[in-house]
Amino acid sequence: MTRELELNPKPAPSGQSGVLTFFAERISYDRVTAPQYVVRILREAIVTGAFSSGKALNQDRIARELNTSKIPVREALRELEGQGLVYFVPNRGFVVKETSYAEMIECFKLRQMLELFAVRESVPLSTPEHVARIEAIIDEFETVTDPMVSSHWNLKLHLALYAPTGMEHLQEMITRAHTVAHRYTHIYMRLTQDEAETQDEHRAILAAYRQKDVDLAVRLMEAHIGVACERFAAFLKDHLS
Repeated sequence: MTRELELNPKPAPSGQSGVLTFFAERISYDRVTAPQYVVRILREAIVTGAFSSGKALNQDRIARELNTSKIPVREALRELEGQGLVYFVPNRGFVVKETSYAEMIECFKLRQMLELFAVRESVPLSTPEHVARIEAIIDEFETVTDPMVSSHWNLKLHLALYAPTGMEHLQEMITRAHTVAHRYTHIYMRLTQDEAETQDEHRAILAAYRQKDVDLAVRLMEAHIGVACERFAAFLKDHLS
């Protein structure tokens, strides 16, 4: 049975510092279930590298820091397993999945296939209200200066772009590919000290949505994803091999 939180979940008390508390205090949740709350925080900890490859995830410790029970933690870890971020090891529990060059290339290729299809489907269905919502997210994204929470906002923005399709399975597939690909974005940023991306490309894509120019929106999204993949591939090939 799904357990709804009556209020937005609260992070662990301020005296109990930790990685998960860091993310709990910095990303938005809206109205979510307890497992969804845990998923979002653990996902950010893994994607950003705060939880490194091969790290064993102690369910009791996670539950204590997030001020919740073990049941939503267990459900969250199963969902993260489905997203390709963790795997289960007998007698050890859930472990953060290792990164690889092949996985990075695969996820960016999947992003291109899925997201270009999503753009083609969503642009004709977009409305002025939808465009306004996207613009508001981009404006909020401009205020995000901490690269440790940039992936949360980036995924939120991309999923909002494709919301007009109403295709839940498509959004789930995009979420998985986008999430795993962002692990490599953060590896690149850590090694190069580059800052999180600007929103100029997102604003150009939004302008194409506003004009209902499907071909332009597709070309801009293809370049947006493709350039990042090429840059990361060239820099990370030796590091990830």
